[in-house]
Amino acid sequence: MSIQKISKYAQHFDLVVLYEEGASLPFREYADAVFRTSDYRPIEAIDATTSLHSHLFVLCGSSNFLKSPVIKNVLAASQYLELIILTPENTNISALKIALSLRASSVSSIPSNEDEFVNVMMGVFSTLVKKHNESILNNYDRTISEYSNNLFWIHKEGKAVYANDTLKRELGIKSLAELDQSFNDKEMAPLLKKVEIAQKIISKKAASGEVKEFFVTNQPLKDEEFLVTMIPLTEPIQTSKKQLHNRMSFIELLTDAFKVHKKENESIPVIVMYIENSDKIIEMRGENIYNEVCKEILKLAQLHFDLDIQIAQWDKDIYTLISSTILLNELKNKLEQFHERLSAEISIEGASPMIDSFLIDMQGVELNKAIGIIDHINQKQLLSRDLAHLVHFEISASPQEEDNYHQAIHYLEKMIMTKTPIKLLNFYKGIRISTAARIVKISNDLVYVSIEKIQGYAMKLEQNVVIQGANMPFDILANVKIVDVGKKIAVLSNFEPLQASGNNRQYIRIQSDHRMHVTITAAKSVMSGTILDISIKSIACKLSVSKVPLVLGSNVNLQFNLPLDRFDGGMVTMVVPGSLQYIHESEEFTKVVVDLNLAEPYESYLIEYIYARQQALVNEIKTIANRL
Repeated sequence: MSIQKISKYAQHFDLVVLYEEGASLPFREYADAVFRTSDYRPIEAIDATTSLHSHLFVLCGSSNFLKSPVIKNVLAASQYLELIILTPENTNISALKIALSLRASSVSSIPSNEDEFVNVMMGVFSTLVKKHNESILNNYDRTISEYSNNLFWIHKEGKAVYANDTLKRELGIKSLAELDQSFNDKEMAPLLKKVEIAQKIISKKAASGEVKEFFVTNQPLKDEEFLVTMIPLTEPIQTSKKQLHNRMSFIELLTDAFKVHKKENESIPVIVMYIENSDKIIEMRGENIYNEVCKEILKLAQLHFDLDIQIAQWDKDIYTLISSTILLNELKNKLEQFHERLSAEISIEGASPMIDSFLIDMQGVELNKAIGIIDHINQKQLLSRDLAHLVHFEISASPQEEDNYHQAIHYLEKMIMTKTPIKLLNFYKGIRISTAARIVKISNDLVYVSIEKIQGYAMKLEQNVVIQGANMPFDILANVKIVDVGKKIAVLSNFEPLQASGNNRQYIRIQSDHRMHVTITAAKSVMSGTILDISIKSIACKLSVSKVPLVLGSNVNLQFNLPLDRFDGGMVTMVVPGSLQYIHESEEFTKVVVDLNLAEPYESYLIEYIYARQQALVNEIKTIANRL
């Protein structure tokens, strides 16, 4: 059977194959030849953060492979239209039970030649094509019903059976019963009773308290149902120089851009501006002030960008911009300049907008996916596949409106958008543990990071971590909510900008692997205790309560045994002078820090010990982390 029979279908679909280690994939050359894209992942390359997206998802392996908990986790996190199983074993009742639990549409033997591969695919494409077409229609239906600027609802015998989100939001209606009550008035009731198409202009009080006019159409459908469409006669924000498009008209502009630029293989740049603090402005200053802020943003955009730029209000706090002539790099430069002017020029009664701007190249993107990317920005749920189209990201901070916590969150968001690497900092028994990490996702003020095992173990012990980045004006202290050392993933919360850098420790402070006794002589008083940590310049000690009061800055002498293998008994006695630089007294003990005044050979002894202990601690934490 010729592979050409399936190529006309497969060329429109993406394939992902998740296979067992050592599994044979003789069909790979045939799949690569016909599918639009094909991605093969061994199960060893999969972790807790993996999310795969395709039209056709294939699991290839034995029954033991299919029973792996990792499989269910990956499928739950992934998006696909159809799932099939290919197994080297004979199709039996066990394989069918697994397929049923995973909701796979079919189970087949791994095809070993072209004809077998074509037969398997022919059994898949009939449902795959149908699901693909249905998903496109459903997405368009959802887009129109949920995000249209028009209000509409369906009623039967005068009782509402459906209302779109725009109507509920605009009129402040939460239930269908409330909708029936709202439209049972002298203006609307007679219109709803007519069995033919009827039209009328009516006035309605919006949720904001403002009375607005709507052009209303009552149109019969089927089964005695009627569709009521309400078109607002005024826009919420008017501009004198240029029309402000709504969501649907912007989609039309985007569709035209795809048609014009598709053949030329040119970039299709779109700017998405998200007013991050819109809800806070409304809460603190009121909706009228927020509308004035929006007008100023639009005025600035119209002055700053070229005349052919088209601007749309995608949602309450989302604006989209598209141009048919400005090149990608030029638009990036203009966006950067816009943000420079934004914070300086827009502030109304103390309300300043904080805008996240995304420059996206929609070249090669299907219309439905382009709409999805903008919606993901609106919902603050950008996916890794969306970031592949992100060209530039700008964020404007508003120190008058935002506290330090939200400032920290926004800098972290900027780092994930620009794919900037970060470093994590912890201390393990005094030594610095600092490794590279990657922000995977930010959701509901939680930050998900991919980490190294050694860092994960240190985070688990300290239950906090310092986040550092080249593009951040401050280090950020975060609590460790969840850390999985084995899977190398951590979830962080409660972010606090640090006034000083986490790197401010000038000297390494080491904790010993055993109890180190110390005797401190101050004037005529002798105190005993233990060493908490030790550096080349100071020693922190925990002492028994002294009967003689200690004086800050006074001179003292310390005597203790320092572990060094090259001396007899593995110890060398240290007798060193110093001065008290910190004293904390309590009822149970006294903690002091003594600045050392070292002379030879004691300075060399201490350097030798700290270096050896540091190496031992690094090996210790590596060994522990690798076992987890």
